[in-house]
Amino acid sequence: MSDSASSTSPPSGSAAPVDPPPVANDRRPADAKPDRSAGAVLWYRVAQYTVSGLLRLTCGWRSTGTENMPKEGGVLLVCNHMSFLDVMMMAVPLRRPLNWMARSTLFKGIIGFCIRTLGGFPIQREGMGVSGLKETLKRLRNGGIVGLFPEGTRSPDGKLGEFKPGIAAIVQRAGVPVVPGGIAGTFQAWPRSRKYPRRHPLAIHYGRPIRPEEFRGLDTQATSDLIRARLAEAIADAEVELWRGRRRPAGS
Repeated sequence: MSDSASSTSPPSGSAAPVDPPPVANDRRPADAKPDRSAGAVLWYRVAQYTVSGLLRLTCGWRSTGTENMPKEGGVLLVCNHMSFLDVMMMAVPLRRPLNWMARSTLFKGIIGFCIRTLGGFPIQREGMGVSGLKETLKRLRNGGIVGLFPEGTRSPDGKLGEFKPGIAAIVQRAGVPVVPGGIAGTFQAWPRSRKYPRRHPLAIHYGRPIRPEEFRGLDTQATSDLIRARLAEAIADAEVELWRGRRRPAGS
């Protein structure tokens, strides 16, 4: 799903979105094209509210830190990846629509139609590639939020895995804020080893933006390390929110 400011607010989680302070480089260039049409935003909102309601009824999702998402301009939303539910969790709490990457093999039939019209764009399974990088930068230039999973695939054990090469190149080329999104509960709800999901609480925490100036002078490894450290902090915050006021099952 992609980025375009809208007067329609998203479904509420545990914390209502609050406008954040201004972020460096968070305005669209004068020649940027609209992120998406009014009709596309309306379709996105229908899907967003529908998914939000289903997740609330079946899992009881929560979100914190939405005030950390810049209210305009290009943003990279970087999340951990454990489940097919992660894309939904990273998108449903946000006031702004989300653009997101999906492997090219999914762009078939009705599923492909839904992914594409809700802001998804294809990348190769082996990695982003030149076309994926260009599309990411184009959507960021047009003022969109682009969500990505730097691990590249779902975690087999629910832990944050190694980052794929390329995340540092995107960050350095894009020059936009990077927001770490820590997701909790989706591994227990729908790990890659299960054919169907099960009921389990879900939570996401949006951490403080990493400003473009924080990456200045960093090499590729240091850039990845900074993102990884801030993402790990966001995951820890999501875990706290996941069980706040709930009885935690033994062994979970």
